[in-house]
Formats: sequence, structure tokens, C-alpha cells
Amino acid sequence: MKRIAGFTLIELMLGLTILTIVTILALPSFTDFVKRYKNKAKQFELFEILILMRSKAYSENRSYSLCPSQETSCANNWSGGALLFTDDDRDGTLDTGEKVERLFAPLEDGATLSWNAFNNKGYLIFNPGGTTPSQSGNFSYCPASGEAKYGWIIILNAIGRPYFAKDKDGDGIVENGSGKKLICPQT
Repeated sequence: MKRIAGFTLIELMLGLTILTIVTILALPSFTDFVKRYKNKAKQFELFEILILMRSKAYSENRSYSLCPSQETSCANNWSGGALLFTDDDRDGTLDTGEKVERLFAPLEDGATLSWNAFNNKGYLIFNPGGTTPSQSGNFSYCPASGEAKYGWIIILNAIGRPYFAKDKDGDGIVENGSGKKLICPQT
């Protein structure tokens, strides 16, 4: 009589039980990973635009502005996305003849992005030399959940170089250039 290879019912049940336990233990970590990855992807998207903006201003010897957008015009809310464009008159407004170079996609509903700068303008501009006119500041992002541990800050120093804020005290929440923690509104 030929023996057929396979699993017994007990072996199958034991295997499924172990798989279920491992899945239950891994799910919270995986969910946390997905939240962090999604928010970091948005951070890298904005960082890339800032680097592009600075390098184009320098290499093309032109002024470039980044303003919060509402479809194809400048607005007041950074959560709706942003426009990177040539800004020949340096007014932070997209005028006829000024070319849009890149779009920053809108955030998910409930997420917030704010630009806080030294001169408190609602837009960011890079001069032809690749520097900003006294616009050191930071972009602060809070996810829709309001959990600051998933938020981020991009700091722009006095010469226009962007860099990522760090969690200097190890509590899981980043601090801006002045050492103040990111504070997100709780929903």
C-alpha cells in the first residue's frame, strides 16, 4: 500500500493557530509602519520640491516661489497643495507668463501643513542666487489623526538649505530649529 504525503488535521490546526498568533502580534507594528511610511512619503515629496526650487533658482538665475494652492492659483491653505513657479516679479503670486514647474499634491482630509517664517509671508521665495530673502522658517505637518509622533518638520535655514527636524530628546516627536516640539491639534 502506497502512503500519500500530507498533513493530519491536528498538524493543520496547529499550523493555522501559530500563523494566527504571529499575524495578531505583527499587525500593530505593520499598521504603525504604514502610517509612518505614508507621512514620510509626503515629507520627501515636499523636501524634493524645496531642493528643486533652490537649485533651479541658482542654476537658471531666476526667482522661484512656492505658494499654497487651490487648483491652479495661489491660496492661503497649504493643506490644499502647493505650486512651484517662476516668479519674475517676486511677488509670490502666479501671474500670466510665469511657468508652473511642479505641483505639491493636496494632503489627505484633516491633515495640516503650515509654513512659519521669519518674515511671516504666506509663500516661500528663492532669489536667483539660490538663497531666500530672510525667510528662514519651517514647514510643520500634522496627520489627520492628530498624532504628533507621525508628524514632521522641514526646517529652512537662513541661506535656504532645507533639512529634516530631528527628535532630539527621544520622545518620538520632532522639534523645530528653536527646540519646540511639534504640536498637532487632536481630532
